[in-house]
Amino acid sequence: MDEEILVLDQKPKARFLLAGWRRQWSDGGGISSGLPQYLIDQFGAQKIGQMGKSIESLCYPFQVAGTHDSYRPACAFDEGLPSVAMHWDNDFYDAGSGLIIFMGEEPWFEMDLYGQAFFQAVRELGVEQTVTVEGYNGPAPPEIERRVGCVYSRADMKEDLEKYGIQFSSYGSGGRQGPTVGMALVNMAHFSHPDLRVFRLGAMAPMYPFTTQGNRQVGIVTDYRAFFDIMRRIKAMFDLDIDLTDLETRGNVESQRLQETLDRISNSNAEAKDIIEKVRRDYSYEPFRNPVDIGQGLGQALDDILRNIPDSPEEPE
Repeated sequence: MDEEILVLDQKPKARFLLAGWRRQWSDGGGISSGLPQYLIDQFGAQKIGQMGKSIESLCYPFQVAGTHDSYRPACAFDEGLPSVAMHWDNDFYDAGSGLIIFMGEEPWFEMDLYGQAFFQAVRELGVEQTVTVEGYNGPAPPEIERRVGCVYSRADMKEDLEKYGIQFSSYGSGGRQGPTVGMALVNMAHFSHPDLRVFRLGAMAPMYPFTTQGNRQVGIVTDYRAFFDIMRRIKAMFDLDIDLTDLETRGNVESQRLQETLDRISNSNAEAKDIIEKVRRDYSYEPFRNPVDIGQGLGQALDDILRNIPDSPEEPE
């Protein structure tokens, strides 16, 4: 059964795994589908395996009525002859430096089986920490740092995660709410794989309740600023050697473009202006500050210096 749910052609030395999904519910700002693919391209990551045939046959429908080909399996033909077999993409990539990237498609059925394949890969590759990345839409000032939420699988992870400017989610505690695929894997790890460290980072991509003349909702479809704000946390957590300048630049350009659109709407619509200003007033987030580990030796040296500073002379009467 193991070979039917997971096929790894290579098993490089791994420490960390970053996972995202195409065609999934929690893909606001294109974060879950776009960020892993961006990293695959940036690192020139090489495919090392995929989930097996049992996952493809048991976890997906052939089609969903009314969606045309959105949820059908991929395939290809060459001059009328089949050239690529029908398949769903749930692939693992080696990005080097101990980082594995998973780019998958959200399962429709048999989440337990899908999770079994996912965690089997985590174990076989020797992954120490797994992060799932997702996004959701909401009104947010475009030029301000994105709000990044977190759920995690082990209680002893919280102290370290608190260092990275995140907000811990109480999703579902006030009533029934179904989990995202990333949240589901964190939940499964907590109850069924308590030795594994799995957490989910979800950022809010700006989206406002207005439409343009072309009937498009006002927001950012692919939110590179959210990519940047998630990745600078992950870079610090995993000590990754990656230049984030490109993400920061793209994010700033998109954010400025959205701000200009909001300014035009504000100038022509007083009600919309009130909404935009209220969003800015009410917006809250935990800012990211890159943690600095000064080390025990340096910390002791600083303590010694402070203890040996002479007392300040008394002021004359």
